[in-house]
Amino acid sequence: MSVASSAYVPASVTRRALVAWSAYALVAWIIALAALARWLWAVTLDGPVIYGEGAVAHAAILARDRLEYTVGARFGDVPPLFTAANYPPLYFHLAGLGDPFLVGRAISIVATVAVAAAIGWRARTGGALVAGALAAAWLASFPVAVWGAAVKPDLVALALTVGAVLALSAPRLADGPLVAGALLGLAVTAKPTAGLPALALAVAIVMRGDPLGFLRYVAAGVGAALAVGFATRLPDKAMYLHVVDWNALAWTPEQAVLLVLVAILTIGVPVLFALVLRAGPGPVLAYLAGAAAIVVLGGREGATINYLLDLAAAASCALATIAPRLRASAIFPAVAAVQLVVAVVLLDPFGVVPGRAASTGAWSDPGRVALVRSLPSGLALVEDSGLLIATGREPAVDDLFLWSRLAERGGFFLEAERVLGAARDRRFVVVVSETDLERIDTAPAYERQRWAAPLVRAVLEGYRLDRHEGALWTYVPR
Repeated sequence: MSVASSAYVPASVTRRALVAWSAYALVAWIIALAALARWLWAVTLDGPVIYGEGAVAHAAILARDRLEYTVGARFGDVPPLFTAANYPPLYFHLAGLGDPFLVGRAISIVATVAVAAAIGWRARTGGALVAGALAAAWLASFPVAVWGAAVKPDLVALALTVGAVLALSAPRLADGPLVAGALLGLAVTAKPTAGLPALALAVAIVMRGDPLGFLRYVAAGVGAALAVGFATRLPDKAMYLHVVDWNALAWTPEQAVLLVLVAILTIGVPVLFALVLRAGPGPVLAYLAGAAAIVVLGGREGATINYLLDLAAAASCALATIAPRLRASAIFPAVAAVQLVVAVVLLDPFGVVPGRAASTGAWSDPGRVALVRSLPSGLALVEDSGLLIATGREPAVDDLFLWSRLAERGGFFLEAERVLGAARDRRFVVVVSETDLERIDTAPAYERQRWAAPLVRAVLEGYRLDRHEGALWTYVPR
C-alpha cells in the first residue's frame, strides 16, 4: 500500500476489505451525488415535487402572520375551505422566511447533508474511506434520496435528533443531557414523531444511573419547546385540533408490514449489522429502538417512506460508532453496496429506469405547474395544492388526502360539508385531479385515499372533463 493511500485507509485493513470498502464508497458516492444534483435541481423548480408539500408551503406562508392554525386565514383573494397545518409550528416559520419552495427545500437539504456530516464525523476513527462511505451511503439510501429535499419538517427534526444522540454519546461533553434535551425539544416542535426517540433517550439516561442528567434533559427539552411556542404561538385548541386530532388516522398492520418490507429491501443491511454487532453506546441503541417504533407508527394512513428516515439514520450512527471494528470487514461493505444498487434498480428513486411504474414516494412531473398557470381565476380544487401555491394562488383545499380521511372518519368536521357543498353548488371554477375520476375504482390506493367517495360523486355530477394533459385531468362546471 502506498504512503498516499495509507493516509486514507488504516494499515490494519486487509486487501479484500479495502477492495470492498472502495467499491462500497464508489457506489454510495455515485448515488449520493446523483441525489444531491436532483435536490438542487428541485430548488430551481420553485414548485412541488412530492405530494403534501403544498399543505406545508401554505401553512408556512400563513405562519408569517401566525395564522397557520386559524380557520379561514388566507394570503390571497379567495378564502380556503380547508387548511391542514398538521405539524407543529417550527418548520412552518422557518420555511416561511421566504418562498417555501426555495427556503423550505434548502433547509431540508442542509439538514440532510448535516446528518451525513455527523455520520462521517462520528466514523472518522475508522479512516477517511470508511467514514466517507458511511456518510455517502446515508445520502444514497432510498428513503433519503427521495425525501432529502422535501418541503416537509422531517429532515429538520431528524438533524436535531441526530445531534442529540451525538451529544449524549460524547463522553467528554459534560452538558450532554442538557444539549440533547434542548435539541429534542426543538425536534418535537418540528415533528411529533421525534418524541419517540426523545422518550427512548430519556430511558437510556435513566438506565445509566444519571438522575441529575435526566432532570437537566427534561428541563432543557421542555424549555426549548416552550421557547418555540412563545416565538410562534403557544399551544391552544386550534393547534391541538390540527396537530393531534387531525393526525389520529386509522392504523392497519398490513400497511405497517408493507413499510417494514420496504425497510428490509432498502436499509435492511445496515440495520441488521447494527443489531447483530450491538453497535454503539446506550444512546445510539436507544435511538435505534425509538426509530423502530416510528416504523411501526408507519401503519397509519398517509405514512410513507419518510417513516424510515430515523431508522436509516440510527443504523448509520450505530455503525459509525464502531467504524474501527467495521473497517476490517469485507462482508458488510459488499452486501451494503449490493443493497444500494438493488434499491435503485427495483424502486427507481430517480425515475430513470425505462418502463418502471412510479414507486412509493416518487416525484411528480414538475411540468404540471405550466398547466395550472393556464387555469381560470377563482376558487380551484387541485389535488396537489402546491401547484396553485407555486403560481401564487390560494388553494381551496391544501391537503385533499387529509380532508378525505377526516371526512370519511366522521364525527365533528365542519370542513367536510364546506367542501362538499362547494362541489355540489359548482363553486369551484375548475377541479384538477391526478387520476380519471370516472375510473377511480381502478386507480392506485393512494389516489382512492385522496378522493373521498362523496366528493367524487359531487364532482362527476356537477362537472365534465375538459381535458387530460400529462398526469392531470381537468374538470369544469357543466
